[in-house]
Amino acid sequence: MNHQPEDPIEALLRKQFEGPVADDGFCDRVMQQLPPRRRVAFWPVATGLLAGGVACWLSLASTPLLHAGLRDWLSGELSSSAIAVLLVVAGTSLLAAWWALAEANAR
Repeated sequence: MNHQPEDPIEALLRKQFEGPVADDGFCDRVMQQLPPRRRVAFWPVATGLLAGGVACWLSLASTPLLHAGLRDWLSGELSSSAIAVLLVVAGTSLLAAWWALAEANAR
């Protein structure tokens, strides 16, 4: 790992830093007057997941590849359609996990 040289302006500021600036409690008063943080509603996410699941099921219900893949997968036979179904399930799971981690890091 390369060691980055310290920025000269940041070094100067750190050298001359004498501690926090006295504000006579201004920051505390401002923080007390801020409105409380709103709670995140869960129902839009649940409704969207349910609607997406129903839409996917309706659009894929008549697909022969899905039926053959599920049949082969449940019987333990790894056909090309079963592998396609497994790849779609794995890819969707990884995408959901990546999205959850990205949202968690953004907060």
